[in-house]
Amino acid sequence: MQAMAASFAIRVESLRAFGVDNEFWNTEEPDKWTSEEIQELTTKSPWAKPVTAELKAYAPLSSAGGRRRNLGGAIPRAGAGDTSGSPKFQGVVRWASAKPIRLALKEQFPDDLEGHFVISVSGLPIVSGHGGDDSSGEDSYAGLKQQTSLQVKGQAAVQPGIIEPDKKETSTLYFGFLPQLVQLDGDKIVTFETTMDPLKVKAKFEMKTMKFKGDLAV
Repeated sequence: MQAMAASFAIRVESLRAFGVDNEFWNTEEPDKWTSEEIQELTTKSPWAKPVTAELKAYAPLSSAGGRRRNLGGAIPRAGAGDTSGSPKFQGVVRWASAKPIRLALKEQFPDDLEGHFVISVSGLPIVSGHGGDDSSGEDSYAGLKQQTSLQVKGQAAVQPGIIEPDKKETSTLYFGFLPQLVQLDGDKIVTFETTMDPLKVKAKFEMKTMKFKGDLAV
Protein backbone atom coordinates (compact mmCIF):
# COMPACT_ATOMS: atom_id res chain seq x y z
CA MET A 1 0.00 0.00 0.00
CA GLN A 2 2.83 2.39 0.86
CA ALA A 3 4.52 1.55 -2.42
CA MET A 4 1.32 2.36 -4.31
CA ALA A 5 0.94 5.65 -2.44
CA ALA A 6 4.55 6.57 -3.20
CA SER A 7 4.04 5.71 -6.87
CA PHE A 8 0.90 7.88 -6.99
CA ALA A 9 2.73 10.79 -5.36
CA ILE A 10 5.56 10.52 -7.89
CA ARG A 11 3.03 10.50 -10.74
CA VAL A 12 1.31 13.63 -9.39
CA GLU A 13 4.63 15.44 -9.14
CA SER A 14 5.49 14.34 -12.69
CA LEU A 15 2.21 15.70 -13.99
CA ARG A 16 2.80 19.00 -12.22
CA ALA A 17 6.28 19.18 -13.72
CA PHE A 18 4.65 19.09 -17.16
CA GLY A 19 2.07 21.71 -16.23
CA VAL A 20 -0.84 19.28 -15.85
CA ASP A 21 -3.30 19.93 -13.03
CA ASN A 22 -0.86 22.42 -11.56
CA GLU A 23 -3.17 24.69 -9.56
CA PHE A 24 -0.44 26.35 -7.53
CA TRP A 25 -2.69 29.40 -7.11
CA ASN A 26 -4.84 27.27 -4.80
CA THR A 27 -2.00 25.65 -2.86
CA GLU A 28 0.50 28.48 -2.49
CA GLU A 29 0.15 31.98 -1.09
CA PRO A 30 0.47 34.74 -3.74
CA ASP A 31 3.66 36.13 -2.17
CA LYS A 32 5.26 32.72 -2.74
CA TRP A 33 4.47 32.55 -6.46
CA THR A 34 7.60 32.34 -8.59
CA SER A 35 8.14 34.39 -11.72
CA GLU A 36 7.61 31.22 -13.78
CA GLU A 37 4.29 30.55 -12.02
CA ILE A 38 3.15 34.13 -12.56
CA GLN A 39 4.06 33.82 -16.22
CA GLU A 40 1.95 30.66 -16.47
CA LEU A 41 -0.97 32.17 -14.58
CA THR A 42 -1.06 35.28 -16.75
CA THR A 43 -0.49 33.66 -20.15
CA LYS A 44 -1.98 30.16 -20.05
CA SER A 45 -4.39 29.37 -17.25
CA PRO A 46 -8.16 29.31 -16.60
CA TRP A 47 -8.03 33.15 -16.57
CA ALA A 48 -5.58 33.72 -19.42
CA LYS A 49 -6.00 32.39 -22.95
CA PRO A 50 -3.29 32.64 -25.60
CA VAL A 51 -4.82 33.69 -28.91
CA THR A 52 -3.66 33.86 -32.51
CA ALA A 53 -5.18 36.67 -34.54
CA GLU A 54 -4.89 36.28 -38.29
CA LEU A 55 -4.73 39.08 -40.82
CA LYS A 56 -6.69 37.86 -43.82
CA ALA A 57 -4.36 38.69 -46.68
CA TYR A 58 -6.40 37.17 -49.49
CA ALA A 59 -8.56 39.27 -51.80
CA PRO A 60 -10.27 37.91 -54.97
CA LEU A 61 -9.20 38.87 -58.45
CA SER A 62 -10.75 42.01 -59.82
CA SER A 63 -12.70 42.03 -63.08
CA ALA A 64 -9.64 43.54 -64.74
CA GLY A 65 -7.58 40.52 -63.76
CA GLY A 66 -5.55 42.31 -61.10
CA ARG A 67 -5.68 41.63 -57.37
CA ARG A 68 -7.48 43.97 -55.04
CA ARG A 69 -5.55 45.33 -52.11
CA ASN A 70 -6.77 44.46 -48.61
CA LEU A 71 -7.48 46.91 -45.82
CA GLY A 72 -3.82 47.08 -44.89
CA GLY A 73 -2.74 47.90 -48.43
CA ALA A 74 -0.73 44.71 -48.88
CA ILE A 75 -1.01 42.68 -52.07
CA PRO A 76 -2.13 39.10 -51.29
CA ARG A 77 0.31 36.33 -52.03
CA ALA A 78 -1.97 33.31 -51.60
CA GLY A 79 -4.30 31.75 -54.14
CA ALA A 80 -8.10 31.79 -53.92
CA GLY A 81 -9.30 30.57 -50.54
CA ASP A 82 -5.75 30.03 -49.29
CA THR A 83 -4.79 32.02 -46.19
CA SER A 84 -1.62 30.05 -45.40
CA GLY A 85 0.47 33.12 -46.18
CA SER A 86 -1.58 35.45 -43.98
CA PRO A 87 0.32 37.20 -41.16
CA LYS A 88 -0.52 35.91 -37.68
CA PHE A 89 -0.07 37.69 -34.35
CA GLN A 90 0.16 36.18 -30.87
CA GLY A 91 -1.67 37.77 -27.96
CA VAL A 92 -3.35 37.00 -24.65
CA VAL A 93 -6.95 37.48 -23.53
CA ARG A 94 -7.25 37.67 -19.74
CA TRP A 95 -10.16 37.83 -17.30
CA ALA A 96 -8.28 40.75 -15.80
CA SER A 97 -10.67 41.52 -12.93
CA ALA A 98 -10.20 38.02 -11.44
CA LYS A 99 -8.43 38.16 -8.09
CA PRO A 100 -5.49 35.87 -8.99
CA ILE A 101 -4.72 37.92 -12.11
CA ARG A 102 -4.87 41.17 -10.17
CA LEU A 103 -2.60 39.73 -7.48
CA ALA A 104 -0.13 38.42 -10.05
CA LEU A 105 0.04 41.60 -12.15
CA LYS A 106 -0.72 44.06 -9.33
CA GLU A 107 -3.41 45.50 -11.58
CA GLN A 108 -4.74 48.99 -10.91
CA PHE A 109 -7.67 49.75 -13.20
CA PRO A 110 -8.97 53.20 -14.11
CA ASP A 111 -11.64 54.20 -11.59
CA ASP A 112 -14.52 53.79 -14.04
CA LEU A 113 -13.68 50.09 -14.51
CA GLU A 114 -14.03 49.23 -10.84
CA GLY A 115 -17.12 47.10 -10.21
CA HIS A 116 -17.03 45.62 -13.72
CA PHE A 117 -16.03 42.29 -15.15
CA VAL A 118 -12.86 43.31 -16.99
CA ILE A 119 -11.43 41.42 -19.96
CA SER A 120 -8.08 42.52 -21.34
CA VAL A 121 -6.52 41.96 -24.76
CA SER A 122 -2.74 42.25 -24.87
CA GLY A 123 0.10 41.81 -27.31
CA LEU A 124 -1.63 42.50 -30.62
CA PRO A 125 0.02 45.33 -32.59
CA ILE A 126 -3.24 46.93 -33.65
CA VAL A 127 -4.42 47.44 -30.04
CA SER A 128 -2.13 50.39 -29.37
CA GLY A 129 -3.42 52.24 -32.42
CA HIS A 130 -7.11 51.81 -31.68
CA GLY A 131 -9.15 54.63 -30.26
CA GLY A 132 -7.58 57.87 -31.35
CA ASP A 133 -8.17 61.39 -30.08
CA ASP A 134 -11.29 61.82 -27.94
CA SER A 135 -10.80 65.56 -27.35
CA SER A 136 -14.07 66.20 -29.18
CA GLY A 137 -15.93 64.55 -26.32
CA GLU A 138 -17.08 61.67 -28.50
CA ASP A 139 -16.46 58.04 -27.49
CA SER A 140 -13.44 57.06 -29.56
CA TYR A 141 -14.14 53.39 -28.84
CA ALA A 142 -17.81 53.44 -29.86
CA GLY A 143 -17.17 51.41 -33.00
CA LEU A 144 -15.08 48.84 -31.15
CA LYS A 145 -17.80 48.41 -28.52
CA GLN A 146 -20.19 47.42 -31.28
CA GLN A 147 -17.75 44.76 -32.46
CA THR A 148 -17.07 43.29 -29.01
CA SER A 149 -19.15 40.91 -26.91
CA LEU A 150 -19.13 38.67 -23.85
CA GLN A 151 -21.57 35.79 -24.14
CA VAL A 152 -22.53 33.18 -21.60
CA LYS A 153 -23.62 29.98 -23.32
CA GLY A 154 -27.39 30.01 -23.60
CA GLN A 155 -27.69 33.76 -22.94
CA ALA A 156 -27.72 36.85 -25.10
CA ALA A 157 -24.38 38.47 -25.89
CA VAL A 158 -23.48 41.62 -23.93
CA GLN A 159 -21.41 44.53 -25.21
CA PRO A 160 -18.87 46.39 -23.07
CA GLY A 161 -19.98 49.65 -21.53
CA ILE A 162 -16.40 50.87 -21.12
CA ILE A 163 -13.15 50.40 -23.03
CA GLU A 164 -9.95 51.83 -21.60
CA PRO A 165 -6.30 51.55 -22.61
CA ASP A 166 -3.70 50.51 -20.06
CA LYS A 167 -1.78 53.70 -19.35
CA LYS A 168 1.40 51.76 -18.54
CA GLU A 169 1.20 49.06 -21.21
CA THR A 170 0.27 50.45 -24.60
CA SER A 171 -0.40 47.03 -26.12
CA THR A 172 -3.27 46.33 -23.68
CA LEU A 173 -6.94 47.31 -23.83
CA TYR A 174 -9.45 46.78 -21.01
CA PHE A 175 -13.09 45.94 -21.79
CA GLY A 176 -15.55 46.52 -18.93
CA PHE A 177 -18.87 44.62 -18.69
CA LEU A 178 -21.61 45.23 -16.11
CA PRO A 179 -21.91 42.13 -13.86
CA GLN A 180 -25.69 42.45 -13.63
CA LEU A 181 -25.91 41.78 -17.38
CA VAL A 182 -23.83 38.58 -17.24
CA GLN A 183 -25.27 35.63 -15.29
CA LEU A 184 -22.43 33.33 -14.25
CA ASP A 185 -24.24 30.85 -12.00
CA GLY A 186 -23.31 27.19 -12.51
CA ASP A 187 -20.63 25.71 -14.73
CA LYS A 188 -20.94 28.21 -17.56
CA ILE A 189 -18.78 28.65 -20.63
CA VAL A 190 -18.24 32.30 -21.52
CA THR A 191 -16.97 33.49 -24.89
CA PHE A 192 -15.26 36.82 -25.45
CA GLU A 193 -15.01 38.13 -29.01
CA THR A 194 -13.77 41.34 -30.52
CA THR A 195 -12.88 42.54 -34.00
CA MET A 196 -10.18 45.17 -34.25
CA ASP A 197 -10.26 45.50 -38.03
CA PRO A 198 -8.85 43.57 -39.68
CA LEU A 199 -8.00 41.25 -36.74
CA LYS A 200 -10.56 39.04 -35.03
CA VAL A 201 -9.97 37.75 -31.49
CA LYS A 202 -11.91 35.02 -29.69
CA ALA A 203 -11.37 33.26 -26.35
CA LYS A 204 -13.45 30.91 -24.18
CA PHE A 205 -13.48 30.73 -20.39
CA GLU A 206 -14.84 27.82 -18.33
CA MET A 207 -16.27 28.95 -15.02
CA LYS A 208 -15.78 25.56 -13.37
CA THR A 209 -12.01 25.93 -13.71
CA MET A 210 -11.85 29.56 -12.54
CA LYS A 211 -11.81 28.79 -8.81
CA PHE A 212 -9.45 30.60 -6.45
CA LYS A 213 -9.29 29.38 -2.85
CA GLY A 214 -12.64 27.63 -3.38
CA ASP A 215 -14.53 30.59 -4.86
CA LEU A 216 -15.33 31.61 -8.42
CA ALA A 217 -12.83 34.33 -9.34
CA VAL A 218 -14.03 36.76 -12.00
